[in-house]
Amino acid sequence: MFNGWLIKFGNVILPNSFILADGWESTPNQRVELDAYRDANVLLHRETSENFKTYLTLNIRPMDLAEMTAFKNVLGLATLEITSKRERRLMVTYWNDEELEYKAAVMYMPDVTYSIHTVNEATNDIEYNPFSIELIEY
Repeated sequence: MFNGWLIKFGNVILPNSFILADGWESTPNQRVELDAYRDANVLLHRETSENFKTYLTLNIRPMDLAEMTAFKNVLGLATLEITSKRERRLMVTYWNDEELEYKAAVMYMPDVTYSIHTVNEATNDIEYNPFSIELIEY
């Protein structure tokens, strides 16, 4: 059953308002091919792992420094005993679009590129442009 949210880091739901409209992209349950070959009749034979992996992209909206701090705090709360900050390994619960249910997974987050739209010296604030976060299941 869908509960109105798309992703949770640790035990904290990421508010949908952080994600741009059309900003959720998922490739759930990717099949991992262990071996494949064609026989003498040119028929394809595939050996596929029983473990499926999910790949998510979250396109995040523009935000100011205070919002970015709140966003980073949500990500930080996903660092549990089984996760690693150094490896950006996170405990995530996400909406699996193939199975139409929530799934929990350990995922890692590759490097993120941030770009700044403006810096306001008078208010000591930063306006960040939209950016993307990728999450890849272990």
